[in-house]
Amino acid sequence: MLVRRVPAIVLSLALGAAALVSAPIAFASDGGSATDGPIRKDCDNTADVRLNLKPVDGNSDRFEVIGAVFSPDDDVWTWKLRHNGDLSFWGEVRARDDIDRSFRVARTMLDVSGTDEVVFRAENQRTGEVCRVSRDY
Repeated sequence: MLVRRVPAIVLSLALGAAALVSAPIAFASDGGSATDGPIRKDCDNTADVRLNLKPVDGNSDRFEVIGAVFSPDDDVWTWKLRHNGDLSFWGEVRARDDIDRSFRVARTMLDVSGTDEVVFRAENQRTGEVCRVSRDY
């Protein structure tokens, strides 16, 4: 059992270090274009949330939405993705203890004419903490 945990710990440390290295880029892109990088915002209490929008390779009429919450615990969260005010996707997920108590939601959306507004919202079912971030594409 210990043999399986060592690669997970090493991967977790490597991903954590990579996140720290890229954090200034994420903050610098706040309010920038969709390809500048993820927007990172704080939640109500201790968690952090990120939202990244990027075009799908070879498909100009779709873009990928990636919402992530970094939580200090492994609680159950409900999440929603809205596209131009309409509820597009929703679900429930437990923050994974093996990847720094976080979770990530990735979905593909249609790129309609004009500006697309995407809102990612997550709520911790135990504490009531709410994370919300929006971005235009």
